[in-house]
Amino acid sequence: MPDRSDDYRQAAAECVAIARTTSDPDTRVKLLTMAQRWFNMANGSQINFEAIVRGFNDRQMAPPVAQQQQQIQPKKEA
Repeated sequence: MPDRSDDYRQAAAECVAIARTTSDPDTRVKLLTMAQRWFNMANGSQINFEAIVRGFNDRQMAPPVAQQQQQIQPKKEA
């Protein structure tokens, strides 16, 4: 998937710019909320990806966990 972070940041900036020009408080709140969502989309995936990579690397570097195996015992005939 291509990185669309710059497009999302641009959309956020446009929402903020429009919010500055409106005199209606409800419209301003909606535009700023939308800007926040665009901003989160632009930056959230990078943060999540870094957390995923860090978790993967931590698991790879952890010492192996010893596992016990059970052996199947033959049935005793009566």
